[in-house]
Amino acid sequence: MRESRLKTLILALVYPHRASYYDDWRDAFASSPQFECTIANILDLKPRDLEREAELYDAIIMLHSCNSDTLDYLAPLAPVLGARKRARLATFVGNEFNSPYVSMAERVRLFGQARCDLVATQLLVEAGDYLYAASGAKVIAMPHALNPAAFKPGPESSRRPIDLGVKGYRYPPYLGDDDRNRMLRLFAQNARRWEIAVDISEDRRLDRTEWAQFLQSCKGAISSETGSWYIAPDDELIDRIHAYLKKKRKGIVIGNDSALRRAARRLPMSLKSFLWPILAHGPIRFEVLDDFNTPFEELEALFFRDAPRAPVYGKAISSRHFDAIGTKTCQVMLHGRYNDILTADEHYIAVDPGFGDVDEAIRRFKDPELREDIAEAAYRRAMAGHTYAHRARTMFDHLNAC
Repeated sequence: MRESRLKTLILALVYPHRASYYDDWRDAFASSPQFECTIANILDLKPRDLEREAELYDAIIMLHSCNSDTLDYLAPLAPVLGARKRARLATFVGNEFNSPYVSMAERVRLFGQARCDLVATQLLVEAGDYLYAASGAKVIAMPHALNPAAFKPGPESSRRPIDLGVKGYRYPPYLGDDDRNRMLRLFAQNARRWEIAVDISEDRRLDRTEWAQFLQSCKGAISSETGSWYIAPDDELIDRIHAYLKKKRKGIVIGNDSALRRAARRLPMSLKSFLWPILAHGPIRFEVLDDFNTPFEELEALFFRDAPRAPVYGKAISSRHFDAIGTKTCQVMLHGRYNDILTADEHYIAVDPGFGDVDEAIRRFKDPELREDIAEAAYRRAMAGHTYAHRARTMFDHLNAC
């Protein structure tokens, strides 16, 4: 029988972080009329407590943070979830690429051990099926969306002081894709020639409020799809890359699986931002940051040039695309599928990956009427069917069908 409201336990790994979409998804379920939510932080959740709590709910939803950059906190909970008697279990997936620090194979094994009913992928569903089939769960496409309460339209375009802006860190070299990094370098190097004001920085990410305010000060944003062409359900390629990076290390390097890393998750974001450049280039380094010191070209020549690409499309739309849409900030982006939600030159100004048409893209961006038409079209598209409220209703329907 279809239930009109689900009593739901939301599991999240909550600590000072940078990804505002964690809050967007949590808020979406907490405010949805279809869900009666309790939120638990797995940072401090004991297996025995979860065993007792799990039987009180109709559904359990694990958010992206539970598996995005560590499996340390999910691993002891997976057997408990697998032994539950009544609750339907859905898990989102964070960072859907092969990482040296989060085993894709182990992630999928834990999903299976937890007896997940649903795996919600940010990717196209065929890519999710390719990655997570061994979990035994039904894979559903659940891309990010717009939070219109947090990302509201800013001033009209002509009143915004920045032409094109972006905040965020470089993509790591082991991703096997340097398109976004190349695009940011291109725009930073050619801003004067194009006579545009750009604000491109990699020093830190902003919190949700700061990020919304920044977008509202920009006429446009520069971006590309998130993800990788080299996703795989096993870790064979990334394990070889990780072994190579470890062999290169010199001096004192703090491992990502060390006790210090676990303790660092509890540090305030301001202190993490202060330590970031020190641990990237100082005498004592953190291995995740140390890996950025290896040029992409080096790993491309050694590993990616001869590696087969995945048999599925491994890229996706990201939360940051929807954030820009919500503030009616026109996006200049590399051609892509964007989960077949956004259409090139209708919802964003498209640039070819070879950059041969970038001057024409800038010319079009400088046209105020065209720029505002594209921003408005993207906004209408998102509001019509791609807000977090829409996503929560879709998840409710999937859980009810289990």
